[in-house]
Amino acid sequence: MHITVPQNELEQATTVVSNLSTRASGPHPVMGKLLIEAGEHGVQLRGTDFESMVQVNVQGKIDRTGRLIVAADTFRDLIKLLPEKSDVVFEEVSGKAHIFTEDNEYNLTTESAEDYPEWNVEEPLTSFQMSQKVFKSMLDATTYALPLKDHRRVLLGVHFDLFDNKLQMTATDGKKLARVTSPVPEIEGKQKMSLTVPRKLVENLSRSLGSEGPIEIELTERQITARYSNILYRGNALDGKYPDCDAVIPKEFPTRIVLNREHFLQSARRAGVVTDEKSRSIILTFSDNKCQFKSMAHAVGNFHGELKLDYTGEELEIAFNFQFLAETLGSFNDSNVILHVKTRNSPVVFKSREDDDRLALLMPIKLSEARADATAAAGAGTED
Repeated sequence: MHITVPQNELEQATTVVSNLSTRASGPHPVMGKLLIEAGEHGVQLRGTDFESMVQVNVQGKIDRTGRLIVAADTFRDLIKLLPEKSDVVFEEVSGKAHIFTEDNEYNLTTESAEDYPEWNVEEPLTSFQMSQKVFKSMLDATTYALPLKDHRRVLLGVHFDLFDNKLQMTATDGKKLARVTSPVPEIEGKQKMSLTVPRKLVENLSRSLGSEGPIEIELTERQITARYSNILYRGNALDGKYPDCDAVIPKEFPTRIVLNREHFLQSARRAGVVTDEKSRSIILTFSDNKCQFKSMAHAVGNFHGELKLDYTGEELEIAFNFQFLAETLGSFNDSNVILHVKTRNSPVVFKSREDDDRLALLMPIKLSEARADATAAAGAGTED
């Protein structure tokens, strides 16, 4: 193989591919590796973790075709450090990748590409297009609610639900829930489909999406394909039936509170500094156009803060895990967020004031448990 590729194009491609490849782990020899291929389709870089794959096409001059595998992280790091706007030359010589530009030269050990896995491509049942900006905003609005681990594997991904010319994304870890919906004017193929997309794939998608141009999505019963710009992602869906989240979202709310998102988040963060490491609980008391924030932690201290806001209902006391509350508020971009409360022990719904098509749900902590944590902390502090 002998190719010449502009450094800036190569840097973008290696970053996208290595983000997926270098997080792979396992005994297979291509784990953490990157495939470079020069052939009839041009110059392509590819990576896989066996659950998903990414392919990036780059502009380049091909003097001799070929395929080779290099370590993804090493290759990414060296390409980033090469001079900008330079031409990077690759030449395979005696099992080494000879890489040079201007006064820089590398010789990397390569591996045979013969055993590189070919992805089993299924015929799409449904396809549609959206803007990259909208699709990225949907992913960013939901991925924070994914669990890091869960015995219910289906929860380890964002659930895509296509119906009535709309795409709905949902993510939940049982404590937090995020949902966002966007119109899809034209759908080719089946009009109603659903599947759950693994966390790593949606995070890498979100990271590499731009703010301009379309993204084309194809769905099968077990796979998703996303094409945009010069990038293609393909991944297998998670097995299992996704839970019925509609059943846990309250439909009626006697209490509705408009929050200045940034001010409320800042007050919550202050309270979060002195919270128990296990429960991270803070207690909020709404009354007389204000909200009081209380927290306490053994060997740290306690906090009491107050924030003025528009509230005229009966006194309402509710407790949250501070970290979950901060993540939920942080997932919105609006200056104001509406808090919908049914009871102090029921799931609380956060809604955008400007976008009816998105919501977040957060389970409160039982007040008895939050108070017990505070009492235990105060008692332990007294003993000390």
